[in-house]
Amino acid sequence: MIKTNVSESKKFSRDLVFFSVLLVALLISVWARAEQVTLAWDANTESDLAGYKVHYGTASGSYTTSVDVHKVIPSIVTGLTAGQTYYFAVTAYNAANNQSGYSNQVSYSIPAPNGAPLTPAAPSGASGGLVNASIAFSTSASDPNLDSLEYRYDWGGGVISSWGAASQSHSWSVAGPYAVKAQARDSHFAESAWSAGTTVTISQNQPPTANAGQDQTVNAGVAVSLNGTGSDPDNGISSWLWTQTAGTSVILTGAATQQARFMAPNIATGTATLVFELRATDAGNLSVTDTIAVTVQSADLDGDGVPNSQDAFPNDPTEWKDSDGDGIGDNAEAVAAQVKPAPDAPVLVSPVNGEREPVSRMPVLQTAAFHDPVAGSTHAKTRWQVFGEDDVCVLDVQSTTALTRLTVPKLVLEEGTDYYWRAQFTDSMGKISEWSAYGDFSTETTDADLDANGIPDVQEVASTADLDRDGVMDYKQPQYIKSVKMEGTNVQIGVSIKGCPTCIGVESVESEDVRQLDSYAYGKPKKMPFALINFKIAVANHGDTAVVKLYFSQAASYFSKWYKYDPIADRWYDFSAYAKFASDRRSVTLTLKDGGPGDADGVANGVIVDPAGVAEADDEIVSSGGSGAGGRAGGFIASSGAAASPLSLLGLLSLSALVAIVACGRVSRCSQ
Repeated sequence: MIKTNVSESKKFSRDLVFFSVLLVALLISVWARAEQVTLAWDANTESDLAGYKVHYGTASGSYTTSVDVHKVIPSIVTGLTAGQTYYFAVTAYNAANNQSGYSNQVSYSIPAPNGAPLTPAAPSGASGGLVNASIAFSTSASDPNLDSLEYRYDWGGGVISSWGAASQSHSWSVAGPYAVKAQARDSHFAESAWSAGTTVTISQNQPPTANAGQDQTVNAGVAVSLNGTGSDPDNGISSWLWTQTAGTSVILTGAATQQARFMAPNIATGTATLVFELRATDAGNLSVTDTIAVTVQSADLDGDGVPNSQDAFPNDPTEWKDSDGDGIGDNAEAVAAQVKPAPDAPVLVSPVNGEREPVSRMPVLQTAAFHDPVAGSTHAKTRWQVFGEDDVCVLDVQSTTALTRLTVPKLVLEEGTDYYWRAQFTDSMGKISEWSAYGDFSTETTDADLDANGIPDVQEVASTADLDRDGVMDYKQPQYIKSVKMEGTNVQIGVSIKGCPTCIGVESVESEDVRQLDSYAYGKPKKMPFALINFKIAVANHGDTAVVKLYFSQAASYFSKWYKYDPIADRWYDFSAYAKFASDRRSVTLTLKDGGPGDADGVANGVIVDPAGVAEADDEIVSSGGSGAGGRAGGFIASSGAAASPLSLLGLLSLSALVAIVACGRVSRCSQ
């Protein structure tokens, strides 16, 4: 029992004043506003001790709340407010309810509750890139408790990064648009909301293009330049590299640039061919190659003592002059003139004067049999000429096979037009007859092209066709591109003169089924899935070179070649050297020259006629034994080693046949 006398009361009070109150532990509840502290102190030893009271408040020395904790040590004080500082003291009381003075004061700040980081800023980075190319993004956020932060990214498509730095990189394997978002997390693992998305568009890297330039013929010992060109639709060309792949070794200067140089080796006689490869590589490490052949010739190829520049026959040591420009050397003509008279002039059989019935646009010109007054002389070749309005020469060819009968090639003649023609014989001794008398005929008019757009109505493609993929429908650009359905196939081909400075317009385009009789000629490839095509191009001047590009609705075979049909010799030839396929095999670029090699009408009149197309690799090719009538037979024979006709330039594309006609509006007369 506690004594109540004054002296004892004072002693109890004095003893209680000196007890110590110690803050032992703090437990912060995870429940909102349920924060608490645990207080502990040294217990009093008085026998009449009844209990303790804990006093606290939010100001030092000002205790607004008291809690009777009885004799519980340590005691837990609950209901405190997070983020607030509290000041604590303890008093003891006895059974008589006498209370001691305050103990020493202790204070404690209740930690504020952890707040989640604020939403990060929308990630910053490139708006576009290429497949499999890494792109860096960065973001930032703040934390109300100033905690350190880490970040993760949602790259789109269900891909989320690990937690890490504010700046991170990512690459995408599939092209398309992606929304990139970021999220922050503090050291207590509290997470922010996802940021707004930043859109990045990923594109498929496209390969570059490379052009090593046209093949060259140069003199021995001169400096030679290799001028490469190319482009890349995505990220630019990062490197160029020239390498020599064949021929006498030379030292290349500037091999790692677009323009390399070397000195042509010295050659005593004849020629040497050097081959060089140009490789263009883009920033995405895609590369493409192209080659160029440089033919080095000696100053006197045939060794006859006459420099090539002055030698009309640089490869023939027995000839060097051609005074009359007929392609026969003066020495040969002098010998022939002393040997025999010329053969009789041809007699025209059909079509001739007085036949008023119109003929087709591919009429058969026929003469009577060859006759030579000298025994033993045979018919070697025939020259055929056809003239149109204003004496314009539309056909001037010499044939060693079409001797008395010639089918005029397709697209040389126009519908509903008057023409006249003549012929001339050459015998086996080189003697040339007088010209025949003239014959005349008119061509028929058909309804094959009622809309007069230069394409047979049954071969017109849909109005939505855009074979050159320039975003403009082909039918809206009739002057620059014409597209047709290829007979007997599902293929469509567009003939374009875009980028050709010498071309005026595409006048007409027509396809043929590969089963046409005139396509079964000597050396014809077996497989021709793209059928046959004919086209007519207008150029500015006679003798111009035209660069024509053919676009295909489907890719040509990787191993296909460009073949050419010579309608005069009735033969097919491999003419890949004059055709360059695009790397995706969806187009081929042809180089045609009016009046030069490949012009079946044989005259620089602005008209080039040359059937050709794409041939796939196959050991068998259709052939004929030679009809002597401009071609109409069939069979099979290997084409390896066939000599190229001097009248040919074009080639054949993925087994198609092509007739190219380049037309010029200026008058041209045949040579006599």
